[in-house]
Amino acid sequence: MPVVASTNILIPNLTLVVEVVVFLGVLWILSRYVYPPLDTAIRARQQKIAQSIHDAEQLRVDVESGRQRAREELQEARRQAQAILAQAQKLGEDLREELRTRGRQDQETMLARARAELEQERRRAVDDLRRQVADLAVAAAGRVLATELDPATHARLVEHALAEVEWRA
Repeated sequence: MPVVASTNILIPNLTLVVEVVVFLGVLWILSRYVYPPLDTAIRARQQKIAQSIHDAEQLRVDVESGRQRAREELQEARRQAQAILAQAQKLGEDLREELRTRGRQDQETMLARARAELEQERRRAVDDLRRQVADLAVAAAGRVLATELDPATHARLVEHALAEVEWRA
């Protein structure tokens, strides 16, 4: 019967006790010498991965922020360019208008000067014509009278003829 008893798995034997003791010894060695460094390495790796993920996220945020700043700067540059173009167009229009105004003023000044010169020439011509008419009148009167007039009488007759011509004009 002893053979039967040794084949029964429910009855503990010395092998089982040795196996349990060895298992507990290996478990203690693993927990004492293998698991702490392994746990430290795993935690360090987890921290490194977490830091890499954090750095990547921070880099993504920085890149996105840089892109946004670049977009804003580009928009600001476009606004400034539009403002400069608008200002240049306004200055061009103002300059054009100023040149037109100055041209009109110069034209009006030249016309006024020409009119004044024409008026002055007309007066000279009228005065000259009056003198000639007066001289002719005095000469005709002198011939009619058949006498030579002295210079004082001649001047008086010229003045009288001029006054008469001015009165009619």
